[in-house]
This record gives sequence, C-alpha cells and structure tokens, in this order.
Amino acid sequence: MMDSQPIQRFIRLAQLTLIFVYLVIIAGSVVRATGSGMGCPDWPKCFGSWVPPTDVSQLPSNYKELYAGEHHAVAEFNALNTWVEYVNRLCGAILGVLIFVQFILSFKFRKTDKLIFTLSFLELILIGFQGWLGAKVVSSNLAPVKITIHMIFALIILAIAITIIQRAKTLNAEIQETNSDRSTRNLGLVVLALTVIQIMIGTQVREEVDILVKNFDAVFRDQIIDKLGISFKIHRTFSLIVMALNGWLVYKLLKSNATQILKSKAQLLIGSLICAFAAGVILAYFALPPVFQPIHFLLACIAFGLQYVIILRLWKKA
Repeated sequence: MMDSQPIQRFIRLAQLTLIFVYLVIIAGSVVRATGSGMGCPDWPKCFGSWVPPTDVSQLPSNYKELYAGEHHAVAEFNALNTWVEYVNRLCGAILGVLIFVQFILSFKFRKTDKLIFTLSFLELILIGFQGWLGAKVVSSNLAPVKITIHMIFALIILAIAITIIQRAKTLNAEIQETNSDRSTRNLGLVVLALTVIQIMIGTQVREEVDILVKNFDAVFRDQIIDKLGISFKIHRTFSLIVMALNGWLVYKLLKSNATQILKSKAQLLIGSLICAFAAGVILAYFALPPVFQPIHFLLACIAFGLQYVIILRLWKKA
C-alpha cells in the first residue's frame, strides 16, 4: 500500500497536465480561428528562432524564399499570427515536459496500479506523435485531413489524462463508489459516443468553412453558412439529439442516489452543453464570428471530459 502523500503529489501533477491538455486544445483552436497556422512557417523553430520576431524588420529581406516549404509559400509577416502560433507551440512543449515528468513518477505505481504506468507511457508516446503530426500539418500547408486527425488524437490524450487522474484518486480512496442501474451506465456510453460523433462531424464542417474562407473575402462571411454542405445540416440537427440525451442522463443522475460530486459534474455537463449550443447558434446566425469558434470547440471538449469522468465513475463498481 502506497503512502498518501506521493499519490497526492502525482494527482496534482496529473491535474496540471490535464489543464495544459485543455490549454493546447484551446490554443490550437484559436490558431485555426485566426488563420495563424502558418504564422510560423518552419518547425520546431519559428522563422529560424526559438523566440519569434515581433516585427518584419527583424527578418531577412528574402524571408519568404528562405522559409518557403516544398508545399507552401510564405505569406506576409503578421506578428499576431506568428505569436498566436508560437504560444500554441509553447503550450504544447510545456505539456510534453509535464507528461514526461508524469511518466517518470508513474514508475512507483507499477505494483499498485500498473494501468497508471501503462497509460502514462501511452500518453507520452501520443504527445510525441502529436508533435510529429504538428510538423506534418505545417509542411502540408494545413491540410484539413491532417488537422482533423490532430484533433482526434487530442481527444484521445484528453481521455487518457482523465483516466490517469481517476485511477490515482481511486488508489488514494478519494472516489466513493456510485450505485447506478445498468440503463444509466449504458446511457452514459451512448451519450459519450454520440458526442464524439458530433465533434467529428463538427471538424468536417470546420474543414468546409476553412476552404470557403480561403475562397471568399471576409466581407462575404455571412454567405458561408448558405454554401456549406450536408455535414453542417447533420451537425445542426444532431446537436438537438445530443442535447436531449445528455439532458436525460443528467436528469437520471440528479434523481438518483449518486454522490454530490457526481451530481455537480452532471450539472456542469449540461451547463457546458447549453453554452456550446448557444455558441453554435451564434456561429450559424451571425456570420461565423471568429471568437466563438474556439469557444464552441472548447466547450464541446469540456463536455466530453465531463461525460468521460461521469462514465468512469458510473462503471467503477460495475
């Protein structure tokens, strides 16, 4: 049996790691919403430096030719785009360090809970893969498919980070068992699966938006929604189904004998989904204001995380 103090330290580190997973998700979404993906045309450095320039005068006169890649040309230097992308990379680098430290500390769990060690190792491998994929995204001039794959693996890393925290808390006797009927547990799985599908459809919609934005001047952003294909219509209609089923799950949890912590998470879940739905409405009816694009995606990821925590706790005793 391990001492409580080392486990608590590990939990705090794992929670900090989870925070940075969300920071990387929101940073990546801001990069996409502001069109800053090519703010740094090279990787891992930015314009050949670990700290990017703040003004075009700091770059050589032939910087466009110097940093042009095989598949892309370099646009006019934009300090905002460059630093948005740089902050995104910085958050990713800090997350990589945190995950590495977490993996080292997870060695102590090999006898008490080997899954914590295994998941920490898997998370380390996946964050390395994400870094490699990020380089490929840049070299491919932001190919939409690669960006979507990048987001999918972000959700996988998010789920692993949450699982590690929950396992460590269970080991530290911080999680009470929840008595729930099988229908509620199964409903939780269905809700999570549908939410993942909804997020994936949303990434397809975002790919279409990105393509249209490249072909339309900003003045015509209000026309983009009308030109979106079937993916947008499915995403819009499917959101009502996802909301209804999540509402049902939350209602069942609030009426059950679940712990107060679990009920609080259920309330946070429905709150985040309502806000995500509202952000989606604003995007659809107010010409896709860029500020609401990362907000919409972040809220969806927060809802995913809360659903996942709820499912882990519902199935803990099963």
